[in-house]
Amino acid sequence: MDKIEENYMFFYMEQTCEEMRHLENLRERVSILVITLASAIAGFIVQQKFAPETKSLIWFIIFLCIFGFLMSLKIFQLHQMGQKRLNKWYIYLESQCGEAPQILKLKALADKENNIDFKYMSKVPHNYFWATINIFIIIAGISLFFIKPSKEPEPKPLSNTTNIILSNGVTLDTIKLDVDTLNSKNAK
Repeated sequence: MDKIEENYMFFYMEQTCEEMRHLENLRERVSILVITLASAIAGFIVQQKFAPETKSLIWFIIFLCIFGFLMSLKIFQLHQMGQKRLNKWYIYLESQCGEAPQILKLKALADKENNIDFKYMSKVPHNYFWATINIFIIIAGISLFFIKPSKEPEPKPLSNTTNIILSNGVTLDTIKLDVDTLNSKNAK
């Protein structure tokens, strides 16, 4: 490998790593935005006691999370494209250096140790977790359609009984106020 090709390859390896880091930041930001919006809207729906007018907001939550799910998959696809490029460049670098460069040996050793230490979790691609968050919110959004608000018990009519007691201890009169009656008279 000549010096120009080597510089070119290292430049693109560095740029690809930087792009992959930006993609991870983008996935995080999209997920936070989707979760925050969905949570705020769901809170508003609950605060409104699942009024029929909020059904369109439930649909918005569902579509928002479908968008979040698809964005998560697309970002993962772009991330994996960068990783596959890096893997190809590592193989090419290894073939050009005769015996594998020490840095690639150390990378392979670290990957192997990590797979041993985290036997099951190392097999699960991390995008599944990001996508699963959106799926859970979609399910929660769908369940909002079926939640019926509990009926509040009928309030008992308020009434106050007031005894006017004179200073000598004699009860002068008892007045009973029926709040509903007063309200109906005031409304006229």
